[in-house]
Parts: sequence; structure tokens; C-alpha cells
Amino acid sequence: MKKLHLLGMAALFAITFASCGSEKQMTNQAPAPQPQKIQEGVSVTLPCLDSSYDNDDYYRDLGIGTDLNPQMARKAAVKAAQSMVKERLNGVVKGLSTDYSRSVSGQASSDKVQGIIEAEFNTIIDKMLNDADKTCEDLVKLENGNYRSYYAIQISKKELVNKVADALSQEQELEIQFHRDQFRKYAAEYLEKQGDK
Repeated sequence: MKKLHLLGMAALFAITFASCGSEKQMTNQAPAPQPQKIQEGVSVTLPCLDSSYDNDDYYRDLGIGTDLNPQMARKAAVKAAQSMVKERLNGVVKGLSTDYSRSVSGQASSDKVQGIIEAEFNTIIDKMLNDADKTCEDLVKLENGNYRSYYAIQISKKELVNKVADALSQEQELEIQFHRDQFRKYAAEYLEKQGDK
């Protein structure tokens, strides 16, 4: 029995040493992990980009259009710039109209006031974007024969507020609740805060 016990212990030690040795062999045989290479692209400098940043006085953006016809490329770039400005202003209009409508009408009728303010803003923004000032334009002919147009535009924050205030002051449903000068001041302060973010 003692021999059987010793034989069992010897077998246990042999298995333990064999398994340790095999782990080392397996570890040594596996290749060391290589750091993954990150594929990076080439940085591209966009023409007119510096002329497309907002400042305290203007909302600005850049549009890019490509076409075989240079005029169509330019037209696509103008539309893209208008779309970029409008998309960004949607959030500003929503926030301003919500905050202002609650401050002048209270919670009960604020939805109606908010809807009227948003509608006027969107109408004025569309008109202003159609007449937006160009801040920069560039046209490039590509190797494939297409033209790529870069077009930056701007609209005045002050002019936007004034036009909306004038339009809202003539809105009959807001006649009692709306004060043009109060709105101008409120909107100017709101837009200034948005620029600080």
C-alpha cells in the first residue's frame, strides 16, 4: 500500500511537471502580439474654410458641389452652403422660440406662440439665405474632368433678429403678447449665448 501511495505521488509530480513544461513550450511557440497599425488618411485643406466660421455678427458655412458643368457645380455648392446654415439654425430657432414663447405667454398658450415664431423665423431664414452674402468662392477642375466648387456664405444675426421682430410685430395673434423691442433684446442675448458655447 505504501508502494502504491508512493507510486501515485510520483505520477502526480510527473503530471504536474509535464503540464508546466508544456505550458512554457506553448507560450514560447506563440508569436508575440504585434501592435496594430492605425491607418491614417491624408489631411485635406479645404478652400474657403476659413471664411465659413461663425463670428459674433454672422452665421456662416461652406458648401461643396461637384459636376461636369462648372456652373452646376457652383449651384450645388451654393445649395449645400444654404442647407448647412439652415440645418444649424433649426436648433437655434427652436430653442429661442420655445424660451421666448414661455416667457411672454406662460405655459398654457406657449405652443401657439412658439409655432408662430418658428414659422416666421423659417420664412425669414429662407429669404435671407437666397440673398446671402458670399464670403469666399473657389472652383477646381479635377483630373476626371469634373469641377468642384467651394462656396461660403453668411447671414447677419442682427438683420435676422430685426426682420423676425418686424414680421412678428405685425402678427395679429401675437399683438397683445408681443413687444418688438423686448423680442430684439431677448433674441440678441440668446444668440450671443449660443455663440459662447
